[in-house]
Amino acid sequence: MIAVIALGLLAMSACLALQVLASVYAARYFARATRQPLGPKPLRGIFLQFSVLMLMLMTGNIVQVAFWALLYRLLGAVEDFETAMYFSGVTFTSLGYGDVVLHGQMRLLAPLQAANGLMMFGITTALFISVIQQVTAKWIAAQSVRT
Repeated sequence: MIAVIALGLLAMSACLALQVLASVYAARYFARATRQPLGPKPLRGIFLQFSVLMLMLMTGNIVQVAFWALLYRLLGAVEDFETAMYFSGVTFTSLGYGDVVLHGQMRLLAPLQAANGLMMFGITTALFISVIQQVTAKWIAAQSVRT
């Protein structure tokens, strides 16, 4: 039991590293994008920036889901990778449908993955909200200059 929990904590640490990597790349993109003027159609530019940022951050989360799925497959907890991805995605997002369940000590990994997913989506959300605040302030400043 302790070995399974330790493995889960190690997987959580690996996911944190993946989340940091995705967040750094997303922040770098945003830092470059924010230096550009909003242009004559600022809402289009803002939408594009948000879309790219969202895709970068969600790709980081999907990679983490795949990481947990690979772990489940390597441990023999599920029959195939597709089922592992489905179970991992449902668990990472804390939906928990219950149509696929782990057995024995392996089921101790699911709550760790769910907690991990909540924390990683929290980081994703925090970064996204920060960007929204910065872009909103820039847009308001640009509007006040025009009037």
